[in-house]
Formats: sequence, structure tokens, C-alpha cells
Amino acid sequence: MKLIKLSALPLLFCCILASSCEKEYNENGTEYVKNDLPVTGAQVSPQASPSSGTGKLTASYSKRTKLLTYSLTWSGLSDSVMAIRISGPAPVGYGAFRAGYAPAAATADTTTPYNVLQQVTGTLLTSANTSQFVSTKKLPATGSYTGTILMDGVKFKEVDLMNGLYFITIHSKTILPGTAPANLFYRWYGEIRAQLKVN
Repeated sequence: MKLIKLSALPLLFCCILASSCEKEYNENGTEYVKNDLPVTGAQVSPQASPSSGTGKLTASYSKRTKLLTYSLTWSGLSDSVMAIRISGPAPVGYGAFRAGYAPAAATADTTTPYNVLQQVTGTLLTSANTSQFVSTKKLPATGSYTGTILMDGVKFKEVDLMNGLYFITIHSKTILPGTAPANLFYRWYGEIRAQLKVN
């Protein structure tokens, strides 16, 4: 009886080891996915946006290919979308602000104080520290967008992505009641925002 128990022990140890290896691979593997991240006005910085618009963000990242794929949906915005911007690095509750920012034109699509790393709609920013996709297409107040970003180690860094230091803002063309700059809040800072997380 003791011999059977002792011979079963190595088999049990191998099963435990195989199980723990599989778990370690899943937790520390090369593929990361986050579903249904909230996109809200409350996340906008330097202060929360009063917008009742909402959205969802799904992000997946492969450490092997260094490619981030994201899908963004939104609804209930105050007007059409003039720009979707990916900015950073900045943690939740903070903005990544450009040094010496001064708007070229208060109501222009290009006006934002953020350090924009990618712009996926709207018009091209003219700042020297940005490189965006150029489009003049406006998106509807309820809609979706899917895009990809290569973690090139220069503009987009894997370590910043894994630490959740990039964020997406959706800017609408709405001019709020009141005087500048408060009435341009949705254009400058964004109507809603999501922190881009993959783990």
C-alpha cells in the first residue's frame, strides 16, 4: 500500500507542475485583452467633463508582434466627433500636457493642450511633437472606430502601455454656453475619455 502511494506522488507532482506552468503562461504570456473599459466624461482631465455621453473600449495587445488593436464605441455625445486622440503618458486622472501650449485658433480642430501621439480623425495637428493620421471626416455622435498602434519603442512604448499610461479622448465640435475657454471644453480637452489598459 505504501509503495502505491509513493509511486503516485511523482505523478501528482508532475500534474501540479504542469498546471502551474499553464497558469503562469496565461498570466505572464504574450497576449493581453481588456474588454468593456468605460469611456466617460468623469475621466477627462484637468477636470471632469459634464457630458452624459458614454462608451466602451476593448483593447488587445500582442507582445510578440508589438501590435495594439483597439475598438471604441460611443453614444449620447452632444454633437459630431471632430477628433479622436491618443495621448500620453499620463495615469488615470491626469493629462499629458504639451509644454508651452498655445492654441493657434480657439475653435480649430487642431486645438488641444494634450501631447497627442496619434489622431485618428479630424484634421492634422501642426505641433512638431505629433504625427497623426490626416482626415477631415467627422464621425457621428453615436458611432465606433477600430484602430491599431505599433509599440515602436520611441513614440509608443510597451512599458507605458502595460502601466496604463495612454488615454483616448473623443472631442466633439460642441461649443458650450459661456465664455472662452470654458465653452470650448469639449473641443480642447475632450467630451469623454478612456484609459487605455491591456492588463
